[in-house]
Order: sequence, then C-alpha cells, then structure tokens
Amino acid sequence: MPTSRTVAALTVAGLMLVAACSDDEPTTSPTPPSFTFASTTSTTVPDTTVPGDDSSTVPETTVPPTPPPTDATTTTTEPLSTQELILRGDGLGSARFGAAPQGVVEYVTSVLGGNTGDTGWVDPFAFADCGAGGAATKARRVDWGVLSLLFSDASTYAIDREHFIGYEYGRVGEIGDEPVGLHTPGDVGLGSRVIDLFAEFPEASVNEGDEDVGIPPNYYVSDVFYGLLTGTADDDFVTVIFGGYGCGE
Repeated sequence: MPTSRTVAALTVAGLMLVAACSDDEPTTSPTPPSFTFASTTSTTVPDTTVPGDDSSTVPETTVPPTPPPTDATTTTTEPLSTQELILRGDGLGSARFGAAPQGVVEYVTSVLGGNTGDTGWVDPFAFADCGAGGAATKARRVDWGVLSLLFSDASTYAIDREHFIGYEYGRVGEIGDEPVGLHTPGDVGLGSRVIDLFAEFPEASVNEGDEDVGIPPNYYVSDVFYGLLTGTADDDFVTVIFGGYGCGE
C-alpha cells in the first residue's frame, strides 16, 4: 500500500491534473497497413520455324511462373520516441534521475523536438509543491505536450544542485495527445488496462481514490513509480504515469 508520502504526492498530482479532465475516450489503435504481393505470370515462347526446313520447328516452350515469397512478413517501424523514451522508475529512457537539467532537456529535445512549455527556474511552490521538505529553493517544469519533466535543486537524488527529479506522462481526459505511445519496458502506457498493469507489475496495488478531496483512482508500484486510473476494475485503464520523486510530496 502507498506510503503517506506517496498518498500526498497523488493528492497534489491529482489536484493538478483533475482541472484538465474531460470525457475524452482513449483513441483506438491505428489499422495496420495491408500488403499486396505481385501476381505471378507465365511467358510463352511462340513456335519458331527453322529457315530452309518447313518441317523443322522448335517445340513450344513455357517459362514456369515465379512462385510468390514463402516467408513474407509484415514489418512495422516503431517511432523513435517509443523506442527511446522508455518509462522507468529510475528515469526516462537514457536520462536518469539526478542528472543535470541541460543534458536531459537536450536529450528529450533530440527525440521529440522543441518543447511546448518551460516555466524556467521559479519558486519551488510556483506550480506545485516541489520544495523537498523545505530544502529546495527553485524548481522547473518543461513540457512536451502531455509529457512533463521536473527539475529542482534538492531531492532524494541530490542537494544544492539543479537536477532531474521526475516526470509526469499524461493528463486526465487527454489520452491520445502528443507524444503518443510512450510505455514501460513491458509495454504499459496510457490506455493500458489494469489487468495489463498487473501482468508487468504483480506487486502493484490499486486504490479507489477519494472524490471528496479530488484524488482519482490510482495505482502504486513503488515510491518512484505510480499513477492514475479510470477505476480499479480489470478493464479500467491508466490515464497518468508518474516517475521519480516529483513535485507534490
């Protein structure tokens, strides 16, 4: 079950995200492309008469058709973002929590392109509780659509230096917004069912939340990996994924 610190994290994260709620449904998976093999043909060599001998002809020769491939397979190319930015409990893709902000931002920019929002370095309570128990003096949030990276100068990872502390992927009611398709090593992402979550994380717990204080249904895997759900039934699905010791603790 979540620690008190995690419940508090979910409380603030929930309050931040509920304001953006809508009734949008998760988008459906795109229909895979169809492939058509070239049809086989046969070529017939016409009768040929040998000059000077009307009775001598070359027998009709038929070139056998080329058989279709016997091991043809359909291949798909996974977008670079979903190959590279794997959602983990210790970081995002190759960016690990505790790393310097500039390198992390440049890395994600190289995959997703320019960001869609950047608070710059502000008071640690400017957009959420990023105070790390009073130790932090500043915080920063950089967005790429529904993916947000969080930075601070104090956390469990480091004190008195700017560093990467966590990420938020997804907004309540906004499944299908860019960047789409990011997932865990076991392929759990936004829109994954609760039953799929348990398949990858058998130790996970799900909780009903508390509507009275604005906490949606949620799941908890560890202090550094948790998120929000539409409900706790097997067919309910993931709406937000948090990694790291982010803002809101």
